[in-house]
Amino acid sequence: MAKVDLHVHSKFSNHPTEWFLQRLGAAESYTEPEFIYKTAKERGMSFVTITDHNRIEGSVQLKASHPEDVFIGTEATAYFPEDGCKIHILLFGLTENEFQEVQKFRKNIYDLREYIKEKNMAHSVAHATFFVNNKLRLEHLEKLILLFDVFEGINGGRNRINNETWMATLAGLSPDRILDLFRKYKIEPIGNSPWMKSSTGGSDDHSGLFIGRTYTLAKAETAEEFLDQLRAKQTQAEGRHNDYQSLTFTFYKIGYDFSKSKSSPQSQSLISQVTENLFEKRSPTFKSWIEAKKIKSLHKKNQDKITGKFLDLMETLRQDENRPLEEKLDIVYDKLAAISDEFFKTLLQSFERDILRADLVSLVKNISSSLPGIFLSVPFFSTLKHMFRGRHLINELIAGYCPKNVSRPKKILWFTDTLTDLNGVAVTLRKIGWLAHKQKKNITIVTSLSPEEYSSDLPPNILNLPYLQKFPLPSYEKYTLKIPSLLTSLKKIYHCEPDLVYVSTPGPIGFLGLIVSRIFNVKSVGIYHTDFALQSKEIIGDESVVEMLESYTKWFYSAMDEILVPTREYIHLLANRGFELSKMKVFRRGVDSELFAPRLKGREYLEKTFEIKKGIHLLYAGRISQDKNLDFLLEVYKRIVRKNPCVNLIFAGDGPYLATLKERANGLERVIFTGALKHELMPDIYSGADIFVFPSSTDTFGMAVIEAQACGLPAIVSNLGGPQEIIKNGITGYVVSTNRIIDWQDEIEQLIELKIKNPKRFLAMKEAARNNALHDSSWDAVLREIAGETMGQEKQNSDGEGLDYLPSNLFYASI
Repeated sequence: MAKVDLHVHSKFSNHPTEWFLQRLGAAESYTEPEFIYKTAKERGMSFVTITDHNRIEGSVQLKASHPEDVFIGTEATAYFPEDGCKIHILLFGLTENEFQEVQKFRKNIYDLREYIKEKNMAHSVAHATFFVNNKLRLEHLEKLILLFDVFEGINGGRNRINNETWMATLAGLSPDRILDLFRKYKIEPIGNSPWMKSSTGGSDDHSGLFIGRTYTLAKAETAEEFLDQLRAKQTQAEGRHNDYQSLTFTFYKIGYDFSKSKSSPQSQSLISQVTENLFEKRSPTFKSWIEAKKIKSLHKKNQDKITGKFLDLMETLRQDENRPLEEKLDIVYDKLAAISDEFFKTLLQSFERDILRADLVSLVKNISSSLPGIFLSVPFFSTLKHMFRGRHLINELIAGYCPKNVSRPKKILWFTDTLTDLNGVAVTLRKIGWLAHKQKKNITIVTSLSPEEYSSDLPPNILNLPYLQKFPLPSYEKYTLKIPSLLTSLKKIYHCEPDLVYVSTPGPIGFLGLIVSRIFNVKSVGIYHTDFALQSKEIIGDESVVEMLESYTKWFYSAMDEILVPTREYIHLLANRGFELSKMKVFRRGVDSELFAPRLKGREYLEKTFEIKKGIHLLYAGRISQDKNLDFLLEVYKRIVRKNPCVNLIFAGDGPYLATLKERANGLERVIFTGALKHELMPDIYSGADIFVFPSSTDTFGMAVIEAQACGLPAIVSNLGGPQEIIKNGITGYVVSTNRIIDWQDEIEQLIELKIKNPKRFLAMKEAARNNALHDSSWDAVLREIAGETMGQEKQNSDGEGLDYLPSNLFYASI
């Protein structure tokens, strides 16, 4: 079998389409034609061609030197005249006169197609799903299917999902589908069997790094036989797909070649030395050896970590000179990630130290010194965004053309800054994680955990990101924010290939999730679990802090494609505060009906475990925090025990306000604090109590409320916030005016009296509470909503009406 890399660029491709190269002022390639020939032959290519953009000088030059195994090629930029959408078409075996004709016809892709048919010219449509000028739509791809027979199936410059989706699209064509497209566009299909396409492979190399790594196979002994096989649709694509790391290093290589082409001497910076050692196989020059010695001496003197990591990288490159390029690129990436991390660590430490000392001079200095870390990271992010900018088009193809070939459950990444903390967000996500794991749903929770945070109750489907720095959130001392390592995290996330991003928290990990959704060009869904602005108002009371948090969270969630809010009540509250109503939907929660159910021995367990005296048990469960309005609850309780001295108040949970609340309850012997409890013990706690009291006005939902109700516990909640939607007022509990002590006292005393004097009716309320909690609260249903259905359903064929004319080729003449 003959092998040919049918898509390679030389120094004659001198007009770059990439913004990175345009900004640099560089050409698109600096590769010499002879280097292409030599490298292609070394890598097992039978024949060689060069496909420069709208140029043939490189391949003409090469054919003159190697007439037996070189054929002329070009990559012609063609245009759809109706809207100017650019398409690149590879043409092979053409003469110089034919090339001049192509230059005239390529301004109209329909005219060019007719010329290709007339000349029976070997061709292949290059990277069909690539947005050359941001005008490409599904209708253009459908027209290309009618216009051409051969397509580039594996383009070495594009990622796997683009290549494989397009290959599956072409493989799934049928005579009926071609007829549908003809009726839709009135374009005569090419050939007698236009539903049968063939594929080619080419590296699309611009830098000299990947020549011959992607190629086309055909049975041929000579170059002309190979071209005949291409015309006869008897070729197939093989070889590597691209990734964002390789593409970034391609740009670095072109930039390096550009710097070498300048007359000024090359900079001997650390970056330039790394580039030279990566891309050149020759031994280091005496000058670079002297420079390295200087750097080593400086490192020994100052013990600078960043310089040390650069030296380690250069030493690794020198030692692994003969290692395969892709392995070298992977090593370089990991070491650049470590170097970038050191820059960012310096910046983060400066924020923590210099802001507290109000040392603005040091802060500005450290920000400036950290800019190289940003410059190291940004190209990888922008390259990844470049690779996925046509993602919506890929999804359209999967939905309409290849559901059987490429169909798969959506890959969901769920970003959160909290997973092990004692809060509703963490509990909900752990539950979703376990359910997704057991039901084999493709949901991965993305977070950042230290080794001591791992425990057996965490689901296995966690993507743990390494972090650079961690610090406690003010007023939430047990809640630690972690700043993830950017490049290392990006590499882990890239291999997940997400189709959908959920974000539960607006912290650093959540912010990374938002960035990921933009880079991968996938839908982002923000979950508004926590009202940080209202909570900070209750805890800190500083209006400037409240306004800052409100502005940030509003900006953060407005950047999402969709916002899920736990209750309808909170949707209205947020809309009144300026959040986009059109983006908001209700995020249903589930409750584990088997775990959270009435326990017969719950009362015995509660009283025995915590040495609680007999009487009426009021229970609060949740985070012990100032924003939960627990001081108010304590005041209500003080009034109740004056009339009902046998009433106990139990606080189940832990939090930053626990010590203060204990101090304020000093002297109240029937106030009990359980401390932190395992989640699986909560059904016994709920079942052992008589009335659930939840005075918070800042909760968006109140997971503890629905769990208590599921255990048959009547509840009293505030009329502000989300918990009121869980309660059926007067049936499963009461919704009471926020901060009105007399109202809370009346309702609690009414329930106490009901339990004592009318136990039958109180029991009915308990049963109603459980039924209400279980109604439409299935975790399985919630998970199905989150995971969604398989990506797309097959489009229906046209009914055949509205046919204005028939094409002339033999296939349609036979219908």
